[in-house]
Amino acid sequence: MTLEASVDIKGPIFYRNPKAGQPLKIGYRVTNTSEGHNLPSGSLGAQPQLWLNVALIDPDGCRVWESGYLDSNGDLADMHSVDVAKGRIPRDKDLFNLQTKFLINNVRGTDREVALPLNFSIDQLTLLRPANIPVSVLNHPPLIRMEAHSIPALDHRTPKYHIPAAAMSKRGTYRLSVRMRSRTEPIYFMRQIHSTPDMIRRMNENMLDLRISSHTFMVK
Repeated sequence: MTLEASVDIKGPIFYRNPKAGQPLKIGYRVTNTSEGHNLPSGSLGAQPQLWLNVALIDPDGCRVWESGYLDSNGDLADMHSVDVAKGRIPRDKDLFNLQTKFLINNVRGTDREVALPLNFSIDQLTLLRPANIPVSVLNHPPLIRMEAHSIPALDHRTPKYHIPAAAMSKRGTYRLSVRMRSRTEPIYFMRQIHSTPDMIRRMNENMLDLRISSHTFMVK
């Protein structure tokens, strides 16, 4: 109830009139209604996930497009998804995810998102270097950087979605359904720290669905 009270979703916003056989661009206005905390907030780490799940249902009741979907492991379809890496499902190009990410520099000097940053020395063999300050105090190794995606207090974001023409091939009544989804830990992180299958199952089964709504519109 506390989390749902801090988020508001307005929309859909249509950037062009829906027409059969033509692509459609839509958006949603996501507002952090909290006066004192970012959305999401409450963790020094980069694990809590909060993302927008939008689905388009055609006149026959079939789901023809979606963003914010999960792969077979329960991960979002981004760079951390095994199914995306192996070509089993497409990458979610329109994904709106407010999760903060850890960043490290790889061997070539560019930034890389990681689930769990570790201090290491570049050598023939990986050598973990102990931190000067206990990680248990900081909740993350010192000197790492974090890429924030959260929404500041009383601010908003407007994610935009590009629905392909193939999903708009029929005339009739379509439905757009939206919900904000939340969980404490991403599944790729739980696998990395060797969580049990039962722990992963419970994490997937206990995701929160916030601000659920649907909107119907006609396509001529």
